[in-house]
Amino acid sequence: MVSSRFLASEFIAEHELPPLLKAAETEGLEIIWIYLSYCLYEETEIKAFQAAHNLSQPLDSLTFSEQNKALRDICRVIKTASLPRPEPKPDTSLIVTKNEQPTLDTFEFSVVSADAQGREISRRRQQAQQFTENLGYGVQLEMVAIEGGILTMGSPDSEAGRSDYEGPQHLVKVAPFFMGKYLITQAQWLMVAEFPQVYRSLHPNPSHFKGSNLPVEQISWYDAVEFCNRLSQHTGSEYRLPTEAQWEYACRAKTTSPYHFGEGISPELANYDNRKGTTPVGSFQVANNFGLYDMHGNIWEWCVDHWHNSYEGAPSDSRAWLGDDSHSSAIMRGGSWLGNPNFCRCAFRKSYGRAGRDLFLDDIGFRVVCAFGRTL
Repeated sequence: MVSSRFLASEFIAEHELPPLLKAAETEGLEIIWIYLSYCLYEETEIKAFQAAHNLSQPLDSLTFSEQNKALRDICRVIKTASLPRPEPKPDTSLIVTKNEQPTLDTFEFSVVSADAQGREISRRRQQAQQFTENLGYGVQLEMVAIEGGILTMGSPDSEAGRSDYEGPQHLVKVAPFFMGKYLITQAQWLMVAEFPQVYRSLHPNPSHFKGSNLPVEQISWYDAVEFCNRLSQHTGSEYRLPTEAQWEYACRAKTTSPYHFGEGISPELANYDNRKGTTPVGSFQVANNFGLYDMHGNIWEWCVDHWHNSYEGAPSDSRAWLGDDSHSSAIMRGGSWLGNPNFCRCAFRKSYGRAGRDLFLDDIGFRVVCAFGRTL
């Protein structure tokens, strides 16, 4: 229960909170807090966690009847949080739950080639196909058709900035799927957060940087999975986080260079290392060969896979590589506004606690994938 006395307590700050925050990061512990009285919780780590009730007023400012209603809401939130968390199925082939195929539309986009310094050396127009999911109130989700193929996953020993985590290189057969043209935006998040709850509650406006067309951030892996579950339930099609192989295949878009632009990257092509924050999705007006935007930089993107220190024993197809329930970390890809250009490489991979709770959560979000069992 958070109050000014709670925040001012040295005992809580030194002995109670640190192990809780550590467990949230490493073990997926669910932390839910109750806003007891007015205090500066926004300036603390507490703000990153789920509140059990509406934060417009603390409990001690409510009337007796209002407090009773708030306590009922709190009980529901705690009960929901105590349910088993949704885990991805080992087979993430994205089985279709409705029979009709999506209507595909053709769209055009610009693709850029860059030199080793990230300077643009050529630009061309290409076409791809997509379908559009209407989420309500004019908010749409554009899903791009990604043709199947063979991916050489990981980076060669000769690639600058490479780590052992990115090897050994191996061939992966990738089936066709659909992927979000853009990172999930705050407008899309707000709409889906209003859909009926599946396993856990969602904050309707969690992002640090506010803007309807900015990517949603401050999102844990469990939050992203709940978003996918709600979207699947609402549409009748199965949406999920991408597997790591799907993400790298989609990012490379049939290229083998460190970036889908080529050997280099620059602030004119992607949002990284700017220390200012996120940029609206698609604002660089440059896509890769598949028609996907912002695959490098802006915010980290969750994948469904659990973390492994190398690709030894990795699947030869594009299914998720999962471990047992003791795996507390998942894969993030793509780099972010806060990171250096090396993190933006197609092959760069990062481990992060699935609960995703720390001060840098404002550079973590996601995009979704979907499949309809069709041949593209």
